[in-house]
Amino acid sequence: MKKFVMDDDGQQRSKQYLTTMLDHAEMLIENIRKEALKMSEDLEIVYNSVEDVRNSKLLDHLSDVDKEDINEFANRIIDRCETVNINVLTTRSDSQQNCLEEINTMIDRIVNTLREDPDNAKAMCQAYIASCSPLENELGCKVFETAVLGCTLDDQKRIIKRLQGLLDYITEFKDK
Repeated sequence: MKKFVMDDDGQQRSKQYLTTMLDHAEMLIENIRKEALKMSEDLEIVYNSVEDVRNSKLLDHLSDVDKEDINEFANRIIDRCETVNINVLTTRSDSQQNCLEEINTMIDRIVNTLREDPDNAKAMCQAYIASCSPLENELGCKVFETAVLGCTLDDQKRIIKRLQGLLDYITEFKDK
């Protein structure tokens, strides 16, 4: 039986072909991840929009029947939202996981402070946002900045969006 022997040139072409296929697969999965994250953000926008309607002062101008209609409509939308499950996992080292948990604890402190001291909650949130900006580091919180830098890039992006959303909520909360 004759043994098939591939020369070095054939091995290089095979490796190049296989590497090209894997590069293409990697590019596709990154695009899928980006699209899934975008859809997840869109779903969150829908939830927030419905909550804005539920908490709108415009409801005060409606009859009880109209309020009930709006509430039922909002519930239908929330029920539809809950039929969608988008799950994109972020791989983290132990260190990155610890940093993310530290960030979540610090952000939770803002939320807990909001009811008793909205001005302090807003100041804390602004300091954390400044910590994420290379231009405003002197105004930020060094502990928060260090923790954010220890997170994955995906987490850093989500943290900034979360803080901005929280700041918007605090500003709206203070105006009520």
